[in-house]
Amino acid sequence: MHITKTLRASALAASLAVALGMAFTPTPAAADTATGNTAFKVILQPVTLLYYYNEVDLTIPSSVLTTLAGGAPAGLAAQAVTASGTSSTLNASLTSPATSTAAGISSAALTLSNFWAVRSITSPGSGGLTNVTVSFASATAAPTATLTGTTTTTATIGLSALATTNSSFAGTGLGGTPQTGNVTMNMNLSNATAADTYAGATIYITATST
Repeated sequence: MHITKTLRASALAASLAVALGMAFTPTPAAADTATGNTAFKVILQPVTLLYYYNEVDLTIPSSVLTTLAGGAPAGLAAQAVTASGTSSTLNASLTSPATSTAAGISSAALTLSNFWAVRSITSPGSGGLTNVTVSFASATAAPTATLTGTTTTTATIGLSALATTNSSFAGTGLGGTPQTGNVTMNMNLSNATAADTYAGATIYITATST
């Protein structure tokens, strides 16, 4: 009898615990969602990438120099002269067969193609450009210079009228085809008396993007 009462009490307690548990089981919370949006911008400033050579060594072949001088001389027509003399000598003076110096020797127009290249990013509008200048001096505009023979120092080549093509252009982008430029100048070879290496000039290239 006591055992039966105990079992009934235990069953009742278990049923009560289940009921209380069910009564206090939390209800799942409803979902809460928040949304927003953020504007994303990228700001690029002007960029200039200048490509150039540390040194350019220009060889002018003999055949080209000959052409600049007016071409290989040909024999002139016969010249009649009259001799003068003394009791033991004769002298006859001919007109010099040399022609006048060709203009190419004193002012040979030199073009160095693809001397530099630039990739750039510029500001929008008419004011956003890349500008390129060349000079024989680092801080000032200097369109003239002199090359001197490294062995025969009295021999010189004069350089003048230094300039560049494509001196102003819109940005190319950093991944696109670069803008290239030629450098031009005049060379005076009148005093180049030696087959030598002539040195002493530096070409400064400045590229600025705005």
